[in-house]
Amino acid sequence: MRTTEEWSRLGGLVIAGLAVLAACALLVPRLLGFATGPEVEVITALKRTESYGLSLSIPGVSVPLTAQEHHFARITVTVEPGGKRAVAHSTLDFTGALGATQVGTAGVERSPYVSKSGEWVPERTESPRLVAVVRALEARRRALESADAEALAHLVPPGNPGVAGPEWEELKMMRDRVYRAEAWYIRLEREEAQVTEHWRLQGSLPSRPVDTRGQRSLSLTLHGDEFLFSPGLM
Repeated sequence: MRTTEEWSRLGGLVIAGLAVLAACALLVPRLLGFATGPEVEVITALKRTESYGLSLSIPGVSVPLTAQEHHFARITVTVEPGGKRAVAHSTLDFTGALGATQVGTAGVERSPYVSKSGEWVPERTESPRLVAVVRALEARRRALESADAEALAHLVPPGNPGVAGPEWEELKMMRDRVYRAEAWYIRLEREEAQVTEHWRLQGSLPSRPVDTRGQRSLSLTLHGDEFLFSPGLM
């Protein structure tokens, strides 16, 4: 039989052992990070999303762009002077949805990471170019649904013509407009994006009800951190 003193000592050893394990859980990843370098840490952080999921916030949109399946490949990492910021260049295959809109993409991505408290985390998001393209597409969809020419004008480079022509005039005449993007299929290049949109337009004209579906090709070019439509919106 163990004495009370022996049990007390054993309990102290157990507590000390648990404290050591907890410290190791915090320190070992950091020590491994120092051993492998920021390049490996950034690649690991990016690839980890394939197992844990990827949900991307789109500015101005209440629902996130959520991946059903995605894959980062051919990742190369450039660490900036000072060692506190790095950029991961990769290819991205993505299948997911923004609300009821199906989103698929393939192409190149550029993901800045920063070092915070010993960990590498996305500077803004894991997939900033995909986010920028989807933001532009959703802004265009909303502007078309509301027939807002001023909002559409902000989605093209300065000097480019806005919306005009018979299709636009008919859209403006339509009452109870609902413009849905059923799917966006995006090809991401370094400085541009090519998009195939599957759309549905519902409403009513003075002469008839409207319920049409179609497919449209759209081109966007990178201007700073945002993608703008070129040459046209419709």
